[in-house]
Amino acid sequence: MIFSKYSVKTISIVSCILIWTLLGALPSLAEAPQNSPAGKTWSQDKRFVDNGDGTITDTKTNLMWMKKESHQQTGHWLNWAGSFDYVKKVNAEGFANHYDWQMPTLEDLKTLFEPDKTNSKQLGREMIIHIDPIFEKEGSGIWWALEDNGNFNAFGIEFNNGNKFSAPKQSIARKVVRPMRVIKP
Repeated sequence: MIFSKYSVKTISIVSCILIWTLLGALPSLAEAPQNSPAGKTWSQDKRFVDNGDGTITDTKTNLMWMKKESHQQTGHWLNWAGSFDYVKKVNAEGFANHYDWQMPTLEDLKTLFEPDKTNSKQLGREMIIHIDPIFEKEGSGIWWALEDNGNFNAFGIEFNNGNKFSAPKQSIARKVVRPMRVIKP
């Protein structure tokens, strides 16, 4: 079979691009988020996997998180009791085909705080949220945890500084929950 000059040039260019890619000579492609065949996207440091179904898997802790926190899903801030109701709701609906979502503990939440990473600013505020940018942007930086602090207060984490806070359980001021579940390694 005889190829025209145009076909030979096209084949040569494609061959060069393929060789450059295999040799790693195209760094911009190597730095892009890596998609797996199943449509999953990895974080830049390969710690987190966006599963493409509204969930993020943390390969370091074997915890699965909702990609969006409660305000990003509903448009409503939550008090502490409302956070438990929200978790019950996502379980009843089988979010991402899972029925074992939980309120995160303080320790669970602390694993997401990464001071060297910036996700975005908190919605409507100047607070910078220090979690991996693979999570949904412009949410809340103040998340409720499972633990309470007596009859009237409960704990959570502030994601601008990683500190634990204690607030009245009835407080809804820019507070949310991000449900999580434990996955089998």
